[in-house]
Amino acid sequence: MIRILCLHIAENQASYRYRVAQFLPFWKEYGIDFHPVRITSKSYPQKLSIALRSKSYDYVWLQRKPLSPLFTSIIAQNSRLIYDYDDAFYAVESYRKTKPKPTHPGSKQTIRRLNAVLKRSSLVFAGSDALAAYARQFNFHNTFIVPTAYKKHPEPLFQAPADRPVTIGWIGNSGNLYFLETIDRAASAIQQRHPSVRFSVMSGKMPEGLKTRWEFVPWSKEAEAGWLDSIDIGIMPLEDDEWSRGKCAFKLLQYMAHGKPVVASAVGANMNAVIHGKSGLLATSNEEWEAAFDTLVSNHAQRLGMGEQSLKHFLSTYERERVQMQMATLLRNHFRQSKAPNPR
Repeated sequence: MIRILCLHIAENQASYRYRVAQFLPFWKEYGIDFHPVRITSKSYPQKLSIALRSKSYDYVWLQRKPLSPLFTSIIAQNSRLIYDYDDAFYAVESYRKTKPKPTHPGSKQTIRRLNAVLKRSSLVFAGSDALAAYARQFNFHNTFIVPTAYKKHPEPLFQAPADRPVTIGWIGNSGNLYFLETIDRAASAIQQRHPSVRFSVMSGKMPEGLKTRWEFVPWSKEAEAGWLDSIDIGIMPLEDDEWSRGKCAFKLLQYMAHGKPVVASAVGANMNAVIHGKSGLLATSNEEWEAAFDTLVSNHAQRLGMGEQSLKHFLSTYERERVQMQMATLLRNHFRQSKAPNPR
């Protein structure tokens, strides 16, 4: 049995839910004894205590939060360090208009900590091609792409009748509502051309200052699956910048798991998640977004066909069991081939 201590971010964060929590009930099936411990909001003495007792584990899995070089060094000396990340902490967030604080992505402190973790890790699990490319500058041979996973839908998928008004949906946290500005002109044009089309957003708050009329649905864990069933097309607009190129296309996986066709910016991991012309459409300009909306809104059969392909692609690449098997295989292979660190 491989023993792993997982140091993770807060339980209310989506990254924790989908890169840690959903796997917890199943690790023993793979011969892995997995112990999760929240590392955020811990005091210095508490972090030091955790770092010192890491020698009791075969691996310490650090989820997302890069620790200080001191704690990273202690853990790497005592155990095998795994770093798992799903955001481009080396870049400033797309929507940030001010200089990042030391704890924010893109700050000198965050980049210094990230680089130190990557250098000292025995394994790096990167959520996208861009994140893996960055990590390989510091840890070429032990960096692997592990996409964010999502659960398989347990019930028959809902297929809307052809005469029902089409709903285009976006789901995400409030900070990412910023990206809806990039498609506002295309969305409002579609709303004028097809007055029955609904635009629905599930988030922490209503988008503001847009021409498009969005219907707001407050996010909750309980309501999420029903909302995903209710939409007909799922979207993921992004900026083409370093922060967005590091994203892991997670909202696309949510749509795909519910058999929805998708429209997404041709940026980063979106280009792997969307099979253009088969499971959805990729767009690089306002004109392409508008054309993609128009195509799917006007063709019920094409929506259903792309939705079926979307689900197939999800099941073959991003479904929870498949991704967890990938991680377990990497862990077992590495464990057999490596030696435990020698604490100094």
